[in-house]
Amino acid sequence: MHSESPSIRFSIRFLGTIFAIPLLLFCFARVSTAQQKPNLPDPVKFVNKFDMVANAVRAVLKEQYDIELEDRQAGIITTRPYEFISGSLTESEMEKIAINNNPDTGSWLKARYSVETIMEMVSATETLVTVQTQIEALNRGVDGTEKWLPLESVGTYERRILGKISAILMGKEAPKKREGFWGQRPQPVDPRRSRFPGPTDR
Repeated sequence: MHSESPSIRFSIRFLGTIFAIPLLLFCFARVSTAQQKPNLPDPVKFVNKFDMVANAVRAVLKEQYDIELEDRQAGIITTRPYEFISGSLTESEMEKIAINNNPDTGSWLKARYSVETIMEMVSATETLVTVQTQIEALNRGVDGTEKWLPLESVGTYERRILGKISAILMGKEAPKKREGFWGQRPQPVDPRRSRFPGPTDR
Protein backbone atom coordinates (compact mmCIF):
# COMPACT_ATOMS: atom_id res chain seq x y z
CA MET A 1 0.00 0.00 0.00
CA HIS A 2 1.68 3.18 -1.21
CA SER A 3 0.89 6.65 0.17
CA GLU A 4 0.03 9.72 -1.88
CA SER A 5 2.77 12.22 -2.53
CA PRO A 6 2.57 15.67 -0.81
CA SER A 7 2.02 17.37 -4.17
CA ILE A 8 -1.03 15.17 -4.95
CA ARG A 9 -2.54 15.78 -1.52
CA PHE A 10 -2.06 19.54 -1.95
CA SER A 11 -3.71 19.48 -5.38
CA ILE A 12 -6.72 17.57 -4.02
CA ARG A 13 -7.14 20.01 -1.14
CA PHE A 14 -6.71 23.01 -3.43
CA LEU A 15 -9.33 21.75 -5.88
CA GLY A 16 -11.68 20.93 -3.00
CA THR A 17 -11.32 24.48 -1.68
CA ILE A 18 -12.03 25.99 -5.11
CA PHE A 19 -15.28 24.04 -5.47
CA ALA A 20 -16.30 24.52 -1.84
CA ILE A 21 -16.18 28.36 -1.84
CA PRO A 22 -18.86 28.91 -4.54
CA LEU A 23 -21.04 26.26 -2.91
CA LEU A 24 -20.80 27.98 0.47
CA LEU A 25 -21.56 31.39 -1.07
CA PHE A 26 -24.60 29.94 -2.84
CA CYS A 27 -25.89 28.35 0.36
CA PHE A 28 -25.31 31.56 2.30
CA ALA A 29 -27.25 33.59 -0.28
CA ARG A 30 -30.14 31.14 -0.16
CA VAL A 31 -30.23 31.24 3.64
CA SER A 32 -30.10 35.05 3.67
CA THR A 33 -33.01 35.24 1.25
CA ALA A 34 -35.01 32.70 3.22
CA GLN A 35 -34.44 34.63 6.46
CA GLN A 36 -35.64 37.92 4.97
CA LYS A 37 -39.07 38.64 6.40
CA PRO A 38 -41.58 41.47 5.99
CA ASN A 39 -41.74 44.05 8.76
CA LEU A 40 -45.19 45.53 8.23
CA PRO A 41 -46.21 48.26 10.69
CA ASP A 42 -49.15 47.71 13.02
CA PRO A 43 -52.25 49.88 12.66
CA VAL A 44 -51.80 53.24 14.38
CA LYS A 45 -54.42 54.73 16.69
CA PHE A 46 -54.59 58.52 16.48
CA VAL A 47 -56.25 60.54 19.21
CA ASN A 48 -58.16 62.61 16.66
CA LYS A 49 -61.66 62.71 15.28
CA PHE A 50 -62.41 60.57 12.25
CA ASP A 51 -62.91 63.47 9.83
CA MET A 52 -59.64 65.10 10.87
CA VAL A 53 -57.74 61.84 10.33
CA ALA A 54 -59.48 61.20 7.00
CA ASN A 55 -58.49 64.66 5.78
CA ALA A 56 -54.87 64.09 6.80
CA VAL A 57 -54.78 60.68 5.08
CA ARG A 58 -56.21 62.15 1.89
CA ALA A 59 -53.72 65.03 1.95
CA VAL A 60 -50.77 62.63 2.26
CA LEU A 61 -51.97 60.38 -0.56
CA LYS A 62 -52.85 63.26 -2.89
CA GLU A 63 -49.33 64.62 -2.49
CA GLN A 64 -47.85 61.77 -4.55
CA TYR A 65 -50.59 59.49 -5.88
CA ASP A 66 -53.78 59.59 -7.91
CA ILE A 67 -56.75 58.49 -5.84
CA GLU A 68 -58.80 55.75 -7.45
CA LEU A 69 -61.43 55.14 -4.77
CA GLU A 70 -62.51 57.23 -1.80
CA ASP A 71 -65.32 55.96 0.40
CA ARG A 72 -65.46 58.21 3.43
CA GLN A 73 -68.37 56.32 4.97
CA ALA A 74 -66.55 52.99 4.74
CA GLY A 75 -63.24 54.62 5.76
CA ILE A 76 -61.31 53.44 2.69
CA ILE A 77 -59.05 55.32 0.29
CA THR A 78 -57.12 53.52 -2.45
CA THR A 79 -54.72 54.88 -5.06
CA ARG A 80 -53.97 54.00 -8.63
CA PRO A 81 -50.77 52.00 -9.28
CA TYR A 82 -47.67 54.19 -9.00
CA GLU A 83 -44.63 53.18 -11.07
CA PHE A 84 -41.56 53.81 -8.93
CA ILE A 85 -38.80 52.23 -11.06
CA SER A 86 -38.13 51.02 -14.59
CA GLY A 87 -35.10 49.94 -16.57
CA SER A 88 -31.94 48.15 -15.57
CA LEU A 89 -32.19 49.07 -11.86
CA THR A 90 -35.64 47.54 -11.45
CA GLU A 91 -34.54 44.33 -9.75
CA SER A 92 -32.16 46.03 -7.30
CA GLU A 93 -34.80 48.60 -6.31
CA MET A 94 -37.39 45.84 -5.91
CA GLU A 95 -35.19 44.10 -3.37
CA LYS A 96 -35.11 47.22 -1.18
CA ILE A 97 -38.85 47.37 -0.59
CA ALA A 98 -40.22 43.88 -1.30
CA ILE A 99 -39.54 40.15 -1.21
CA ASN A 100 -39.62 38.40 -4.57
CA ASN A 101 -41.08 34.92 -4.15
CA ASN A 102 -41.38 34.37 -7.90
CA PRO A 103 -39.05 32.06 -9.84
CA ASP A 104 -35.96 33.86 -11.11
CA THR A 105 -36.77 33.63 -14.80
CA GLY A 106 -36.47 36.25 -17.50
CA SER A 107 -35.84 39.92 -16.73
CA TRP A 108 -37.60 42.61 -14.68
CA LEU A 109 -38.73 45.66 -16.63
CA LYS A 110 -40.55 47.90 -14.15
CA ALA A 111 -42.28 47.86 -10.78
CA ARG A 112 -45.27 49.66 -9.29
CA TYR A 113 -47.42 49.71 -6.18
CA SER A 114 -50.81 50.95 -5.02
CA VAL A 115 -51.81 52.07 -1.54
CA GLU A 116 -54.91 51.27 0.48
CA THR A 117 -55.71 53.05 3.72
CA ILE A 118 -58.39 51.80 6.10
CA MET A 119 -59.74 54.14 8.80
CA GLU A 120 -61.81 52.85 11.71
CA MET A 121 -63.55 54.97 14.33
CA VAL A 122 -62.59 53.61 17.74
CA SER A 123 -64.39 56.34 19.68
CA ALA A 124 -65.53 59.90 19.12
CA THR A 125 -61.93 61.11 19.46
CA GLU A 126 -59.90 58.05 18.40
CA THR A 127 -59.31 56.71 14.89
CA LEU A 128 -57.37 53.61 13.86
CA VAL A 129 -55.47 53.77 10.56
CA THR A 130 -54.11 50.78 8.62
CA VAL A 131 -51.90 51.25 5.55
CA GLN A 132 -51.38 48.44 3.04
CA THR A 133 -49.55 48.34 -0.28
CA GLN A 134 -49.84 46.01 -3.23
CA ILE A 135 -46.51 45.75 -5.04
CA GLU A 136 -45.99 44.07 -8.40
CA ALA A 137 -43.31 43.95 -11.08
CA LEU A 138 -43.42 43.41 -14.82
CA ASN A 139 -41.45 40.33 -15.84
CA ARG A 140 -40.40 39.38 -19.35
CA GLY A 141 -39.96 35.63 -19.68
CA VAL A 142 -37.42 33.82 -21.80
CA ASP A 143 -40.13 33.32 -24.43
CA GLY A 144 -40.77 37.07 -24.63
CA THR A 145 -44.11 37.13 -22.81
CA GLU A 146 -44.66 39.88 -20.25
CA LYS A 147 -46.81 39.74 -17.13
CA TRP A 148 -47.18 41.50 -13.80
CA LEU A 149 -46.14 39.37 -10.82
CA PRO A 150 -46.91 40.12 -7.15
CA LEU A 151 -44.21 40.97 -4.61
CA GLU A 152 -44.40 40.85 -0.82
CA SER A 153 -43.96 44.24 0.84
CA VAL A 154 -41.44 44.62 3.66
CA GLY A 155 -43.30 47.65 5.05
CA THR A 156 -41.12 50.52 3.81
CA TYR A 157 -43.85 52.56 2.14
CA GLU A 158 -46.43 51.70 4.79
CA ARG A 159 -44.24 53.14 7.56
CA ARG A 160 -43.40 56.20 5.46
CA ILE A 161 -47.07 57.02 4.81
CA LEU A 162 -48.05 56.52 8.45
CA GLY A 163 -45.21 58.81 9.46
CA LYS A 164 -46.46 61.59 7.18
CA ILE A 165 -50.02 61.21 8.48
CA SER A 166 -48.74 61.43 12.04
CA ALA A 167 -46.69 64.54 11.23
CA ILE A 168 -49.77 66.35 9.91
CA LEU A 169 -51.97 65.38 12.86
CA MET A 170 -49.29 66.40 15.36
CA GLY A 171 -48.89 69.74 13.65
CA LYS A 172 -45.31 69.15 12.54
CA GLU A 173 -46.17 69.30 8.87
CA ALA A 174 -48.93 71.32 7.25
CA PRO A 175 -50.91 69.81 4.36
CA LYS A 176 -49.82 70.91 0.91
CA LYS A 177 -51.58 74.02 -0.34
CA ARG A 178 -53.85 73.75 -3.33
CA GLU A 179 -52.12 74.67 -6.55
CA GLY A 180 -53.35 76.96 -9.29
CA PHE A 181 -55.84 79.78 -9.03
CA TRP A 182 -57.77 78.31 -6.08
CA GLY A 183 -54.59 77.96 -4.05
CA GLN A 184 -53.62 81.64 -4.33
CA ARG A 185 -54.12 83.96 -1.41
CA PRO A 186 -56.48 86.90 -2.01
CA GLN A 187 -54.50 90.00 -2.91
CA PRO A 188 -55.30 93.25 -1.02
CA VAL A 189 -56.83 96.00 -3.07
CA ASP A 190 -54.81 99.20 -3.33
CA PRO A 191 -57.14 101.95 -2.01
CA ARG A 192 -55.33 104.51 -4.15
CA ARG A 193 -56.53 102.83 -7.30
CA SER A 194 -59.99 103.84 -8.38
CA ARG A 195 -62.55 101.26 -9.41
CA PHE A 196 -63.09 103.31 -12.57
CA PRO A 197 -60.43 103.96 -15.22
CA GLY A 198 -58.79 107.33 -15.06
CA PRO A 199 -57.52 109.44 -17.91
CA THR A 200 -54.13 107.75 -17.90
CA ASP A 201 -55.77 104.32 -18.13
CA ARG A 202 -57.57 105.10 -21.35
